[in-house]
Amino acid sequence: MASILSRFTLTFQPLEHSPSWNWPWTNRDPMFNFAVIHTISWIDLAHDRIPTKERPLMRHLTLTLVLMVLATTAMAQGTTITGFADASYLYNTHDINGEFSLDQVEINIIHQSSEKTLVRADLEWIKDGEDMVAQVEQAFMTYTTNRGWGFTFGKFNAPIGFEEIDPVDMYQFSHSLVYEFGAPTNLTGASIAKDFGPGFDIIGHVSNGWDRNTMAGANVTWGGRLGYSNGGFGGGFAAISGKEDSIPENEEDPAMPFTRTVYDIDLSFETGMWLFGGEVNMGKVTQTMETGDVDQEWNGFLVMTHLDYASWTGLTVRYDYFDDQDGYAFGGVMNGDELEYQKVQSITICPTFNLDENFGALVELRIDKSNRSGAFEDKDGEATDTNTTIAFEATYSW
Repeated sequence: MASILSRFTLTFQPLEHSPSWNWPWTNRDPMFNFAVIHTISWIDLAHDRIPTKERPLMRHLTLTLVLMVLATTAMAQGTTITGFADASYLYNTHDINGEFSLDQVEINIIHQSSEKTLVRADLEWIKDGEDMVAQVEQAFMTYTTNRGWGFTFGKFNAPIGFEEIDPVDMYQFSHSLVYEFGAPTNLTGASIAKDFGPGFDIIGHVSNGWDRNTMAGANVTWGGRLGYSNGGFGGGFAAISGKEDSIPENEEDPAMPFTRTVYDIDLSFETGMWLFGGEVNMGKVTQTMETGDVDQEWNGFLVMTHLDYASWTGLTVRYDYFDDQDGYAFGGVMNGDELEYQKVQSITICPTFNLDENFGALVELRIDKSNRSGAFEDKDGEATDTNTTIAFEATYSW
């Protein structure tokens, strides 16, 4: 970054060079115009002065600077901008070396013109191999009627399960087996929700399928959740079911249709310094084959507790279990000529620390154990039934 910026000088002069990008919303506020147009104009001028190979980096700089400008004018525009950055060091005891990682950077933009309407976009940069990939975690519009029914259209976090998606909302570094294999993360479609006041709430949704931005075949996926809360207690029953087409590994392979159904119960109780949580998950996939339908079933659960025993530190303990009785999640492990399926359990112990306002860190020890030898490999490449990881994570939100 420094090598690029050193090639030109940033000065704010009367605007003589019109930016090549047209931004239709730059006529809303004189100060907003000045900040945005001068920022874009400077980047446009700089873009022509740098080598072609470094221009992709300049485009990332463009987005970052424009978002910074938007943040400084957000309050005047009736918009809220929040976000976080998350970095970690992960060491697998079966590997020789650990790895530092910038895992995720996210910016959340929420605009609410009135009590009836809301638009939200969560933009994130996440690690994908050696690169950071920009994507939209969720983006949706909501209209709420006078009777309290909320209609949402777009891409939104799936209303199912106990654990949250983003690290700022988690009590440990890793997600549970139930989260990873038993439920979708995001849905693209529409939903209708109603909060009935103290006690019950309900949501129903229809979508393209599990974590699918486009239609997963000719059919849609339906689901919903009935929730209840009272004091420190909260819980809900969720279900989701639909027919989808699998994504073939090779373009020439045919897409295989399947029907996937999941039932999920989540529970939580918070009292004083203690938080208790749990989840039970049961699912079934029916795949249509030329020889007939093939069923794959699973069940799993998690229990956790978190104790804030001081203002600056706490402790999370979690146990989870996943019975992949037909090889849906983990596949099979060969035992001689026989293919065997797995039951995997994990224990997680995680001290947490509040370093400053909105700045947290944690250290996680996680041990996964399968009932089949060969589920994991040790540092010598030999089959084993256990895998142990140690992670350090720091997260800063604003």
